[in-house]
Amino acid sequence: MTLAAHLAHAGKWETQAIGDGAEGDAAFADDEITVTAITGDIWDAADTLMYVYQETNGDMEISARVAEYTPSNPDWGKAGLMIRQSVDADAANAFINLTGTNGLKLIHRDAQAGATGPGDAGVDYDLPLYVKLTRVSDTFTAFTSGDGGSWVEAGGGLGPAADIPMNGTIVAGMALSSNGPDVAEIVFDTVDGTDVFTRDVEPGGKLATTWAELRADRGRVVR
Repeated sequence: MTLAAHLAHAGKWETQAIGDGAEGDAAFADDEITVTAITGDIWDAADTLMYVYQETNGDMEISARVAEYTPSNPDWGKAGLMIRQSVDADAANAFINLTGTNGLKLIHRDAQAGATGPGDAGVDYDLPLYVKLTRVSDTFTAFTSGDGGSWVEAGGGLGPAADIPMNGTIVAGMALSSNGPDVAEIVFDTVDGTDVFTRDVEPGGKLATTWAELRADRGRVVR
């Protein structure tokens, strides 16, 4: 099944603040999904992030155009497309992520509570940019595109592929970490995929916190 852009609709997604102290929001308008967050990092043995996702299983792909990205930590704030074994903070995952000054790359945690890497800087990018993450068996591969039609494996410092055992139901979607006390924001559009986002799921655990409230309370940690 192919996901159409019009599925950028709140009733199709679940929104979850993952990890200690994470807070944020997701706004759905027309074909855009805007995610805001105040969180820690996506790194080491466990993550803190805002995650907009749906459940799926088996081979799949997810792609989106990153229209705008405003990191609050210019070095290691992270945003992009992520596939996880679960919404547990220490879950195995693959993540094609954009940073402010350290480029774009594929990072991954290959087992629950394992290390995350690689730690080197990624490759330069310009927005808007299409990104894609695929799963074939247990191989996860990252791609980029300037037009959403011609895809290039995200080689060089990005990977481009990682072998990560995942079983049964998994989750796929859009991730954002501020890696600091100020609000980060990313705008996705043209969200697309195959064998994913086929269920009519009601939003679960969606935060009512608005971006304005986050900005007013920035620096405050909620546990």
